[in-house]
Amino acid sequence: MGRDRKVAPRQALMLGCAAAIVAAGAWLVQRSADGTGRAAAEGLVRVDLPAAGASSPPPPAPAPAAIVPALPDKVIAHVRRAYPLLTEVDFRCDAGGCAVTATIPPPTDDAFLKQRQEMLLGGLAKTVAADGYTMLGPVQMDEVAFNVFHIRASVAPARAR
Repeated sequence: MGRDRKVAPRQALMLGCAAAIVAAGAWLVQRSADGTGRAAAEGLVRVDLPAAGASSPPPPAPAPAAIVPALPDKVIAHVRRAYPLLTEVDFRCDAGGCAVTATIPPPTDDAFLKQRQEMLLGGLAKTVAADGYTMLGPVQMDEVAFNVFHIRASVAPARAR
């Protein structure tokens, strides 16, 4: 019984709304049939209210996908694959930060020198960037023997752009 009491007012309200819509539709049809209504092209339109969407700010841009740095083993593998001339490739993090280290043996030919130059002038930075890291400066080189260099590239996890 309690349920019927709640349903009856809702049904009456819905019936009243439907009747109002039908009456408004009949009035519009009768008005246009009489010819007393003006056509839209003849009238003037004045808009005093701002558009509903204009008052609200635009939706925020979606957050960029988070960059997840690769594990050290993957970084080492990628550097070795990109620069097979390097030996003793390693990736470590300590109190001073993270770094890719390696040894460059003495050059064997012009192709070796060209690849070493490309690596030092940005190629290594691109390789570690693909793994989610940013180089923090230029590659540091120490000559450990005649024409044998130990390199260290300081890196940090890349931030979302």
